[in-house]
Amino acid sequence: MQDIWIESFYNEIDAEKRQAFLKEHTGDPKDELDEFREKLWIARYGKRKPKNDAFVGYLMQMKYIAEGGGMSLGAQKRKQAAEVLTGLFLGSYDNLDIEKQEMVFYEIKNAFLKLIGVSKNGRGFTSVVFGMGQLSDESVAKKIADQISTIVFATPHMLHMDKEFAVFRQAALEAFRQEFPNREHFLKK
Repeated sequence: MQDIWIESFYNEIDAEKRQAFLKEHTGDPKDELDEFREKLWIARYGKRKPKNDAFVGYLMQMKYIAEGGGMSLGAQKRKQAAEVLTGLFLGSYDNLDIEKQEMVFYEIKNAFLKLIGVSKNGRGFTSVVFGMGQLSDESVAKKIADQISTIVFATPHMLHMDKEFAVFRQAALEAFRQEFPNREHFLKK
């Protein structure tokens, strides 16, 4: 029973439905894992009704780091990437126990599922992000693969932070494989 709701929780991209799962299935009093899951929730959505998704914001920040030309490649961009690592709980990832590491991994994977879902299902959003009109499913998969490639491969590599972003990369790969089976060849690794 525990595994079923957790799987549903991490595959759901609607923040309000996720919040309902969380409220329904966390214990009272909360155990250590429930408290950590709530801490991740607050870091991602805030304390009240979810409005903004900070984790998706971090994904977009990684894209902007790669595409931004105004700053030097060195210290400023590395500082921004370090802020992303801290915000996604990856800065202290190795110090967490296995269960908490899994929670962080699946929360990041969920953020990628959200990014993919919004891009894939919202053609209007797709045209804004990619600068095009209606796209076929195959074209959408390619465009999303390009964005994910920039976020998880190009940016960390450009900053010489591949090791620090290894978990981030793996979460993105799992999300992409889940949404686009047999399309991993679109990714530029």
